[in-house]
Amino acid sequence: FLQHLLEDDKPSSNILLAHRCTSGGFVSGEVKVALTLRLLAGGAPMDLSLLFEVGISTAYNIFHQVIKDWILDDRLVKINGMDYCQDNDWMSRVALGFAVASKNVINGCIGAIDGWIVKIRKPLRVRDLYNTCDPGSYFSRKGFFGINVQAIVDRQKRVLYRNIINRGAEHDSTAFRNSNFYSWLMDNSEKLLQKGFYFIGDSAYAIKSFIITPFDNAVHGTPEDAYNFFHSSSRIMVECCFGEINMRWGILWKPLQFRLKHNVRIIDACMRLHNFIVDWREEHLKKSTHIDDQSIFEEEHRRFMAVFPDIDDDGVHGGEEDARLDADGNPYVGGRPSRKIKQCSENGKKIRQIISDDIQRKKLVRPKVNWFRKNNRV
Repeated sequence: FLQHLLEDDKPSSNILLAHRCTSGGFVSGEVKVALTLRLLAGGAPMDLSLLFEVGISTAYNIFHQVIKDWILDDRLVKINGMDYCQDNDWMSRVALGFAVASKNVINGCIGAIDGWIVKIRKPLRVRDLYNTCDPGSYFSRKGFFGINVQAIVDRQKRVLYRNIINRGAEHDSTAFRNSNFYSWLMDNSEKLLQKGFYFIGDSAYAIKSFIITPFDNAVHGTPEDAYNFFHSSSRIMVECCFGEINMRWGILWKPLQFRLKHNVRIIDACMRLHNFIVDWREEHLKKSTHIDDQSIFEEEHRRFMAVFPDIDDDGVHGGEEDARLDADGNPYVGGRPSRKIKQCSENGKKIRQIISDDIQRKKLVRPKVNWFRKNNRV
């Protein structure tokens, strides 16, 4: 990739500044990449400055420049939800993966969506991404300052869409609804409906024809409960994706200490590098019989689910309708939804009921082991 940049870009290109502009002796591109990856992996800046023989301030300058000009270059890894939703072949492959994994129960699913709160230090009282001066809007319901990351992933935990500019106090449904991608989905909901494609999300989201949520307050043994089991078994991949990113990149283990724009770039870099690894893993390790990092993460996931079997049921319930919240995250009573929004919601409920009826016709139920483990936690 570095050689490609050197050959194809003009000498004055900004993308080469991280490689050629230094305050002291020459630092090669390979060293800059290694330094950046070590910092992303959670390495101590003081130790790395001694290891790579650069000052701490220089190390951070290299770190931010490599992320901005190299890792976030779309030629390395590109993540664009709108481009994905216009590629029928790609969506069909993703839908096939979810269908096979769910034994042809969840047909037409082109991704699992969820929100992820990444810890940050308390923002300064300055203009930020939202042109606001209120640091309190970044204080999440989990008890720390953070950035609300909305993401959609496929069955292989590849990130298909991400939105990293939401404040920590925002509800998942509100954060997604405020995105340009949501507006695009609303405008193209009929096209996706005709193709039979949709995303799956938890009850924090309002049901739409393009986002199918679980049934609320489902009773064990009912078709609704069986549907919720297969729904959550597919949706859990987005939780696994967040867990894998968080486990691999140690810089996320404690609150990010940079300015908001740098925090956003760091999170984006972690997600793009995650996709780079997933692509490499799919290409090289698909038929490998050796132990690899994928098997390690899968084992860690099994251990995690053994301790927290109902983690996929967490969240804010009441996903039948949009959560109406103001800029501070407080509930408010807004106007009535438009006819288009109501029809989109009704179409989503019809899709969910069709899946539930199919599960009932096939006489599928939630496994007893899963139910017992969920209701007999120590």
